[in-house]
Amino acid sequence: MEGFCNRELSTRTRTALFHGTTVSAEIVLAMNDEEINFEFLLCSGVKATNLVVGGVGPAALKARGACNAKQLRKLGFNSLHLCDASFCNEANFAFGAADVVDAFLVTAEDAVAVSGCECAHILGVSVNDLLIKCCGFPGEASAVLQQLPKGAALHDVSCNVVLDAGLRANSLANLGYGLASVVAQLGPTGSEITRLGFVL
Repeated sequence: MEGFCNRELSTRTRTALFHGTTVSAEIVLAMNDEEINFEFLLCSGVKATNLVVGGVGPAALKARGACNAKQLRKLGFNSLHLCDASFCNEANFAFGAADVVDAFLVTAEDAVAVSGCECAHILGVSVNDLLIKCCGFPGEASAVLQQLPKGAALHDVSCNVVLDAGLRANSLANLGYGLASVVAQLGPTGSEITRLGFVL
């Protein structure tokens, strides 16, 4: 991506950025580079697909006026884009991990998208963080765990978080977590073991 420096946009990049937008190629090719700022991109209907094809990444967008990672969402970037390690690294470099996580890890679907991907390591997102986003969504919580080492991903996860996500004995067993591994990894109380649905 045209990422880490404020590089002038080439003819090819301009054409890619504004393809299918409200701005004609004739107009955009005649513009001064500094006029093509974040607000102009947003108002013109430039989308994430155009930016990816044009090779314009988070750092270049920051250089053109994007103040935070949430503004990338306005262009159509989502948690799936974080699965591209280059995009994730660049977003982390441009805005910082906390800002990127706050913007892109919002829903249970986002947690599923990034689970098991390198971006979780880049951004310092734990399994506990992912399962918190799955509160009340046991299907998504199961999908998060399915993408991690079977039966071995619940270390340092709060038992309350697992309970809030709606995971219970049957679904945990299907994911490779029997009573012994749940006790070893979650350290639940007797009451929590009962709430999880395990029979002592």
